[in-house]
Amino acid sequence: MPNSTMHLPPRTVVHWCVYLLIAAATVETWFVAGLGVPCRVTGGSMAKTLLGVHRNATCGDCGHRFPCGTDQPLTRSWAVCPNCGFVANDLTTLPNVEGDRLLIDRSTFSVRSPRRWEIVALRRPRRSNEIAVKRVVGLPGESIEIRGGDVYIDGNIQRKSLAEQHTLSILVHNADEQPRLEPTPPPRWRGQSRQSRWSSIEGGFTHPVGPENEPVDWLTYHHGLRPAGKGGKVRPSPVTDILGYDLSRPRREEDVCAVADLMLSFRLTDRSGRGDFLLRATDGGIQFKIQMQFEGEKPRYLQYQVYRGGQPVPGGSGNKIVATDEQLVEVSLIDQQLLLALGGRTVVARPYRRPEPPPSPVSSPLAIGVRGLGVTVRHLRVYRDVYYTRPAEWRIRPGGGQSVHLASDEYYVLGDNSPISADSRNWPDGGAIGHKSFVGKPLVAIPTLQVSPAGQWRFQVPNPAGIRYIR
Repeated sequence: MPNSTMHLPPRTVVHWCVYLLIAAATVETWFVAGLGVPCRVTGGSMAKTLLGVHRNATCGDCGHRFPCGTDQPLTRSWAVCPNCGFVANDLTTLPNVEGDRLLIDRSTFSVRSPRRWEIVALRRPRRSNEIAVKRVVGLPGESIEIRGGDVYIDGNIQRKSLAEQHTLSILVHNADEQPRLEPTPPPRWRGQSRQSRWSSIEGGFTHPVGPENEPVDWLTYHHGLRPAGKGGKVRPSPVTDILGYDLSRPRREEDVCAVADLMLSFRLTDRSGRGDFLLRATDGGIQFKIQMQFEGEKPRYLQYQVYRGGQPVPGGSGNKIVATDEQLVEVSLIDQQLLLALGGRTVVARPYRRPEPPPSPVSSPLAIGVRGLGVTVRHLRVYRDVYYTRPAEWRIRPGGGQSVHLASDEYYVLGDNSPISADSRNWPDGGAIGHKSFVGKPLVAIPTLQVSPAGQWRFQVPNPAGIRYIR
């Protein structure tokens, strides 16, 4: 009978011992010595990025799911859907959901400095026993100003890259989720004229092939406020900085700000014929148009030209770009920059300057047009940028103006949910944060897979002892 005892080579045994020691040291360092601090978010100052205590609502009309913060007592028992404006979404029967759980890596900022737009955990000024999570916007030595919802660094607007726009974008409307209860409001996306040949299909819109010399047929986005009761007309309105999450903190109408910094995202498919595909975007004063021409049998390539106020922009054209069968298209006017991305890659980034005083945003800021071309557009989504509200009173150092100048070791931090966030705008002593105040970099806790008593699999986020609560 063969011997079933397994003998490991001495070198293998040594290797496994080393691995076990490394694992034990890692656990000791992260969880015993405190390099990784487990925390739970309780407030909504970083919504939608991080959620505090909330209730998950589902719109009774369009089916859109959205969270409503409940870290403060609710002032009403119903919620307005941020997607379609339906007002009768009952919250009374919904359970509270705990805030997001995080691990704070305390080692990150000991080897490098925080970066702009990075999320950080820090000790609140004059409340060192409290930890707050914010986003870095100002770096050492810079002068920070908030103007028109945007961040200015040393007098210049701070523009975001495509990835940074994605990080901070807030969904305004998802065309895949349409209201169905009578009386249904008019669709947000509709043809600009009665002769329009755009037609609605499941998940998007389609347009047939037409003659190349026909007028541009525009599919235009219309934003508006839906009336509370049955009947009544939707009132045209620009996009505002109201966040559906802030149900427990209603704002006065005069404190609500119109937002011109918007992004449109959709998928372009089923192209046929020869002609032009156009995108139009305006901040209420300056109108941009991007004209794209497709070439080839499928077609396989596209070229573009950028227009501002009807005139071609110098240098606003590019080389031929390979066109895929299903093209992700993103266009934005954010931080006074026209940005066009195809397939997640930026192909146009044209800075511009708004006139003073800035124009008022409009209710129809975006449109998609075709001329001669047959296309289908799916999964249309409109987003807005974070609108940073300016504090009523700037608490700044003596001799300063309406900006805050940072010392060589100071940072300026803001919350993503600007209307309710306590941050550098309203903290004492000018709100500047010294490097020594940073606790570390927040990391989303990794959920673990567990089996319930009923034999069902479920994900459970670990909740180790010693958890700390952050706002």
